[in-house]
Amino acid sequence: MNAFHKSGGSGRITRALVRRADDETTMPDLSSASGAISSNAPPTDDYNKKYQDLKAVPFEEKLVAKRSHIHGWGLFAKVSFPKHSMIIEYMGETIRQCISDKREREYEENGIGSCYMFRLDFERIVDATTIGCMARFMNHSCCPNCYAKVIQVTDDLGVSDNKIIIFASKEISAGDEITYDYKFPVEDGSLRCTCGAPNCIGRMN
Repeated sequence: MNAFHKSGGSGRITRALVRRADDETTMPDLSSASGAISSNAPPTDDYNKKYQDLKAVPFEEKLVAKRSHIHGWGLFAKVSFPKHSMIIEYMGETIRQCISDKREREYEENGIGSCYMFRLDFERIVDATTIGCMARFMNHSCCPNCYAKVIQVTDDLGVSDNKIIIFASKEISAGDEITYDYKFPVEDGSLRCTCGAPNCIGRMN
């Protein structure tokens, strides 16, 4: 399976810039915007086996991107997912901070309304704006059913690397939309939220 495809930067998902995904206990706040972090993380265990199981089944067999009532396109479950199970890896082009800053300006200048960047570690950012998997179709929700976490996995050659993984924060049924809290900081020009959750405050920040 080819996990990547060109999106053409059509701005089909959100107008949000997701810049960070990490374990709050190990990494400081490195940017003005953040990805979804959860303190309700699963117990520390061997992520290698779970990651291998995740990659063994094509994402398209478990997930589908289709129109969402929240915004544009969304990511939906085709199967059920238990709480704390791995759902999908956030994949894209891994770049350095200086490159991400440059691309952000270029995207804005070129009228690309959607920019999908997730911080991987202190120096690297995953940019899924033009090359990425369906994880970037996830919409924000004030009552999300998922959270993002950076984990370390080791391949068969003994090489370790960080991966951005989307986990289920509760049991998810087939047909449910996969959502998470973008956790944007409060700032001028708040981003409107249309998630429709009972606790929705009408904005993402």
